[in-house]
Amino acid sequence: MPEGRREVPGRLEQLLGEFGVVASAIRDVRSGRVNRHWRIDAAGGRSYALRRYASQPHAWRSRSRDAIAFEHAALRHAASKGWPVAEAIEATDGETVVDRDGELYALFPWREGRPAPSHSKRYLRIKGRLLARLHRDMAGFDRDGQRPGLARMWELDYYMGSPRPFNDTLREFGEFHREAAWTVRAQRYRNLRELSRLGYGELPDTFGHFDFHHDNLLFSNGELSGLIDFDSAHLDARVADIATSVALDCIEPPTYNAIDPAAIRAFVAGYVEASPLSEQELKLIVPLVRSWIVAAAAGRIAQWLEARDDKILVKIRRTVEFRIPAFEQRRAAMEQAVTEAAVEGARI
Repeated sequence: MPEGRREVPGRLEQLLGEFGVVASAIRDVRSGRVNRHWRIDAAGGRSYALRRYASQPHAWRSRSRDAIAFEHAALRHAASKGWPVAEAIEATDGETVVDRDGELYALFPWREGRPAPSHSKRYLRIKGRLLARLHRDMAGFDRDGQRPGLARMWELDYYMGSPRPFNDTLREFGEFHREAAWTVRAQRYRNLRELSRLGYGELPDTFGHFDFHHDNLLFSNGELSGLIDFDSAHLDARVADIATSVALDCIEPPTYNAIDPAAIRAFVAGYVEASPLSEQELKLIVPLVRSWIVAAAAGRIAQWLEARDDKILVKIRRTVEFRIPAFEQRRAAMEQAVTEAAVEGARI
């Protein structure tokens, strides 16, 4: 079934029956960059989130049954540690995934709460402490190897997707947009050299959320009431998860192109307050922010080659013309903010 297809209400009601749920209302939820969601209201005041996983040919977007099993197991482990997550609900056959015409669905309890105020330094510090706690609590998560379809930050072939690797895809894109392709390639190899020199590949893997940002942390009366969307969770060095949160949650308004050094300082100080970072890890935060920017551009390039959509091209050009130059201009300030955060967090 194509990703853009409209669901027929009767079809969703039949699907919910697989989970023993009778809906009183079904509402489309316009959230999530990859999957499709609906809010389901049922008898007894219970509400659920129904997800249809993306089924795109590119590995960075699609989710296999094994990849979904990794996510659902991580949710169970996090819940066992007291995290307010939405564990996947079992269907009547005991599975947490229902297959309809090759499309995979899962049902979760709806978590109440609201995101923290945007760009609040106080909440960024709280989020830093929470991410440190999540890494600690998930250290015992026992899975056999990497989550299928995902990889470490610098393994861009996984983010570009099969069947062609990063270099081949970028070469084809360069036939249409030479300067943009050259910029992304130059950033990629500069970044690879720096990460290798700093020993990123030698750091141990740990569980990371990799979408730990404003929309996915819900608060009620000042307390965390929901940590949602484990769809990007996988194994990597913990500092890569920190850098991803910085890239997603420390972006500076109103243009949202540059990273705000004060925001990085608050987030990293909160993390260090709860869990010290080594000098090596601290030095890797800013280079891994660059990795995230390059990986995001790589994924969009793969999308554009498939769809030739001008809206995707606009996002690529924004990265090349604004976000990458902003990163270069702010780099020294970002590194200084990380250094100050390490000192500040260690004082607590």
